[in-house]
Formats: sequence, structure tokens, C-alpha cells
Amino acid sequence: MLYLLNFFTNHNLKYLMTFFKPFLLIVILLVNQNVLAQKYTPPFDFKMLLSGTFGELRSNHFHSGIDIRTQGVEGHKVKAIADGYISRIKISTSGFGKAIYITHPQTGHTSVYAHLQKFSSKIDGIVKKEHYKQESFEIDFFPNKDALQIKQGEIIALSGNSGGSGGPHLHFEIRDTKSEHPINPLQFGFDITDNMAPVLEKLKIYAFDTTLINGYNKSKIYTISKKNNTYAIDEIPTINGGFALGIVTYDQADNTSNKNGVYSIKVTIDKSVYYQFTADELDFNTNRYLNAHIDYCEYTKSKNRYHRCYKLPNNKLTNYSNLINNGIISFKDTLTHQIKLEVNDIYGNTSNLSFKVKTTNNPFLMRCPLPKDTINTSFSFDKVNTFKKEDIKLQMEAFSLYEPIMFHYKTTNSVSGIFGKVHHIHFNDTPVHEKYALELKANIPDRLKAKTYIATTDMKGNFVYIGGEWVNGFLKTKPKEFGDFCIVADTINPEIKAINIAAEKMLTDQTSIKLSIKDSGSGIKSYRGEIDGKWILMDYDYKTKLLRFDIDKNLSKGKHNFSLEVMDNVGNTTKYKAGFTY
Repeated sequence: MLYLLNFFTNHNLKYLMTFFKPFLLIVILLVNQNVLAQKYTPPFDFKMLLSGTFGELRSNHFHSGIDIRTQGVEGHKVKAIADGYISRIKISTSGFGKAIYITHPQTGHTSVYAHLQKFSSKIDGIVKKEHYKQESFEIDFFPNKDALQIKQGEIIALSGNSGGSGGPHLHFEIRDTKSEHPINPLQFGFDITDNMAPVLEKLKIYAFDTTLINGYNKSKIYTISKKNNTYAIDEIPTINGGFALGIVTYDQADNTSNKNGVYSIKVTIDKSVYYQFTADELDFNTNRYLNAHIDYCEYTKSKNRYHRCYKLPNNKLTNYSNLINNGIISFKDTLTHQIKLEVNDIYGNTSNLSFKVKTTNNPFLMRCPLPKDTINTSFSFDKVNTFKKEDIKLQMEAFSLYEPIMFHYKTTNSVSGIFGKVHHIHFNDTPVHEKYALELKANIPDRLKAKTYIATTDMKGNFVYIGGEWVNGFLKTKPKEFGDFCIVADTINPEIKAINIAAEKMLTDQTSIKLSIKDSGSGIKSYRGEIDGKWILMDYDYKTKLLRFDIDKNLSKGKHNFSLEVMDNVGNTTKYKAGFTY
């Protein structure tokens, strides 16, 4: 539109105004509205430094916003980036913790502020009413758009470390309001100083079923070296058959040491673009396809997250462009070819890796046979897969996998702490996209059946709760991962430890009541705190196991009765009671 406006300005304006005056007026209004609408102000008064960027590779998802550092502390004033209204408030013990969503009608965007410590008094009053209405710490509600109108620069909260945050910071997003797709916030002109190009660490050349790399049917990893601002590997690989590439890379900005995500990756073969990935927009419906984008198997082994520079069959991300053969490279000649990987951040800082490969037509060597102590069954990615034995049933719906696999299954006889066998269900380095139905059977005493659940185990006596319900003699649950599964029982009640409350204590000078809660078995499912038989709002931080009740100014003077009930995932319950004087 700006180009069109300049065109009108530089030509015969009188002639154009005669015939195109109405159209020109609309264009000018739209341009002015668009330009003004995008002038967001930052959520903090201080210079923004990032500890996380948009599209960064995280566990099971791409990062949907930017993480703004808060100097290692909580309590900084968080401000609205533009006029709008609060359209959603969500509070959870994990995830975003305390979060505010502000819809900006003028721009068509919604801004998100997460891991907050506390809300402004204007917002907190409405939030507290909702807590007590639902009698729950975890709430997710959508105020009427007239209830909480917000002005640009208005203080809406204090920054914190709530939810799944690993340290004090502000998680900040900009979403398209209509589609709810997160958009890269750094394209909106926030003042970030970044003159540093991405760092390239490792290259992986993937060998497929009939591929030879330097004579071996095995993928090869190269450490990337840098000399005089040029990245390279230390040899010219000889390759026979189709292959693909993966890269470990990160970005940095000025005045911070954080290793952040990159904006784009492009692969060029002999001057032809074969693959391009760009982190400009995400879709929550496809965000878990990160596990198809990265080399999940390599990550579970080495903790290195490789960007696959090719697409697996069941990868529905739309962040790719210029794909040739889905990024899989295959030559029909015996020549030497030039390959280039170009990695960019959003500010145009670029790093390049250039290397050559020599192609051959050598015959493929035979594969090694599979171990005989396992059951191996072919699983398709685009069809329903089922597996049954005497004490196990498994069913995966179509498109639960990212590519076909040779499904492996074996068992280990009962070990200490479990009922029945340990079921080794494929390998935990193979990702699963959708939950699948898993049923296990074992001889369980009737008195313990209600306390049993399916868990994953590390074979060292440690178990992680998955869940379970008894149906027709099988304990049934829906995991979202492969691994080692077994049936265990939890008969131990949760623990409650009072921190600053005791029987008949005077709380005259206290502003809060604090207790710690934990459960070493199936995990905590719920808790309920009461004073004089009425529900009270207790803030729960699962990272510190701390429950806190901020004493309400409306609490009357005199004697009161405090009670807390905590229940784990199989129904074991612990109660704590204490009378106090306020």
C-alpha cells in the first residue's frame, strides 16, 4: 500500500484525483491505520534482552513467543503494548502460570503476557471473584470485552516465575486474533540490539535404507568449524544413494549469553534451493509436529536438537517452502556437488556452511539381522496399528506416527515394586504424535486394584504416573510416548508440612499461611483449603511444592479453624487442621 501511495504522489495528482479520488482516500486511510496500528510499545520500560526467541525448539513444541529477561528477579511492571480489552485470563499450576490475553481490535492482534507474579488491582479484583466462584486456583475465563478495557502503557501486572517457568522472565506473544496463530513478535519493531550472526555447531548427513556414506550405511555427524567467518566441515563425503541434512544451530544477541532459536534455514544444492524453513507464524494445532521437524532420536541420546532439513511423511507444519523431493537429495551421476546451508536470524544476520559431496554408484551392502529376542511388527504412519498379546493390547490411530516404523516389543519378568511384567513398548527415542490406547493385565489383589496405575519406569525403581482405569480385566490408559511400562500400586498418603501455621497459633502479624505438599507415588491430583468450613484461595507453586493463602483483609478478628485436604491420583488423602487466632 505504501508503494501504491508513493506512485499516486509522484504522478499527475489532479488527473488521478478526478478519477480515483474515492479509491485514493480509502488507500490513505488504510495505510495510516495500518502504520499507526503496528506501533506497539514494549511491555517494559527498560531495554529488552531476550532469553528465548520465537520458533525456538522446545520440548514437544516450538516456542510461541519471546522470553524477555527480567534481570533475574520478579516484580517488574508489565505494561500493555496497545489499547484493547482483556479477553482471557488463565491461571494454572503449570504451563503459562498466571497469564493475561489482551485483544487489540485496531490491529487484529492479541497480546499475551505469561508467568506473571500478580495482576494489577483493577484486574485482580475480578480474577479473585472468579476463583471463589469456581472454588479453584486453576481458572480459565473470558471476561466481557467491556469489563476490562486497557490503555496502551497501562500497568497490567508484575512479572514473575509462575507456572512452568524455569526462572523469572516474561513470556510475551502476539497472535492473530481471528486464527489464534502466534506471529513472530520481533517483526513489529521492538528495540532489540542484535548484530550477531547465528552459530553453526554440527552437521548430520542422514543415510536412508540403501544409502552409503563413505562406504557405510550409517548417518554421519560432523563438527562444524569456523575460520575467518566461514563455516566448513573437514572432508568431502562420498555418498551413494539418497540422503538428507540436519543442523544444530543457535542465535545470540548483543549483551546476552543466551542461546536462542534461529529465524530461517535454507539448503541450496548446486545453486538450486531444495529446502527452506522460516519461523514467522505458528499454529497450535500443528505445534507438536516439532517432533517431526527435529531429529527426536538424536535428541534423546545426545540432547542436541537437530533441525531436519527434510520433511518426514507425517509432518503437517506449514513453515517450509521451496521443497524439492521434501528435501531429500539424490544424484544420478558420479560428480562432485556443492551444498550450502544458510542460517539467518530475523534481523538479517547470516551464517553460511558450504561443503562438497562426491557421488558414486557403489553397490549397497547387506543389513545386519534384527535381534531374535524381540517381536518386530511393521507399523504404518497413515493407518490404524494394533498389537495384542496375552497381557497387553495396544492400538494407535492413523497418523499417530511421523513415519513408518518396525515396531519392537519385549518383556522383562517382574521386578521389585511392580505387578506383572515390564512391557518394553518400542523405544522412547521414537516420537508419538497422538495418544494411543494401552491395556495391561496382571494378577492384582482385590484390595489393591483401586490403588494401581500404569507407569513408565527407568528400571531403577523409579516410576512416573501415566494413569489407568480397569476395564474387562485390563488396566487401560492413553500414553503419548513409547517406553517401558508396568503396573504399580500407591498406598501412601500425600505429605503435608506446615510452615508458618500451628495449632492455636496467633497470626496477628502474619500476612499469609504457608504449607508444603508432596506425593512420592502417583502425584498430587487436588487440594482444598478452608477457613471455618469455607473454601479459600491457595496459590500453588509445584516447583517449590508451596501452598500459600494470602490472608484476606476481610477476615474477622478472633478464632478460626483452618483445614487442608490433599488427594493423590489414586485417591489417597491426607488432612491437616489447625485452630488459629487472627
